[in-house]
Amino acid sequence: MTLKIKVCGITNEKEMKEIEKLNVDRIGFINIERSKRNVSLEEIEILEKKLLNKRLSTIVLEPNNAYEALLKANRTKIFNLQLHSLTCFDIRYMTWLNQYHNGERLNITKVIGLRDKINRKDEKEIKNHCLYSDNILFDYVKDGKTGGTNTHIPIDTAIEASRLVKKYDNRTEVTLAGGLNLEYLEEIYDKLHYFDRIDLNSGVEDKPGRKNIKEIKKIIKLVNEE
Repeated sequence: MTLKIKVCGITNEKEMKEIEKLNVDRIGFINIERSKRNVSLEEIEILEKKLLNKRLSTIVLEPNNAYEALLKANRTKIFNLQLHSLTCFDIRYMTWLNQYHNGERLNITKVIGLRDKINRKDEKEIKNHCLYSDNILFDYVKDGKTGGTNTHIPIDTAIEASRLVKKYDNRTEVTLAGGLNLEYLEEIYDKLHYFDRIDLNSGVEDKPGRKNIKEIKKIIKLVNEE
């Protein structure tokens, strides 16, 4: 199985360096005030400079507009953006205005929140965003907010959402998030091939912002099994 892994919600250098040594695809820094794993732009700049592989860096934002997102990307010099807000028109504007950042093309992940079933509004959102995003991340939505809910999307719903993305644009990657932990990933192991990447955050923590490295290693071993 070829499954990419992103570890999100990094808050300290020690854990970041341990995770960088593992076979992960991305490391995420959250700059959203409502998040328990929020780190300031100043802290992100310090942490990012300590990364040996800068291509791992992802900045997680909930901007009010496209301009705010671009300002933060330019300041931190991080070209992987994970957006918990903005319309598809904002994202299209970003790709037109600033296709290349720090010598690299902006890579945009749009977060779409799902509940138990996909409705027409969800399908329309998936269709619109996958046409302008490099990656769609599905997370459980609670109280109108995505991320940090530690709640699984029903796997059949997530698979249906992934199929819709591939239907509208097969080049767009799909990431599964939502409280993923070792026990749950073992349970849905035979269905993980429907996704390009998994996002590990609250499900691999001892407490908010503090990762359980042993748990992450076990998950990496699991998904790398033939």
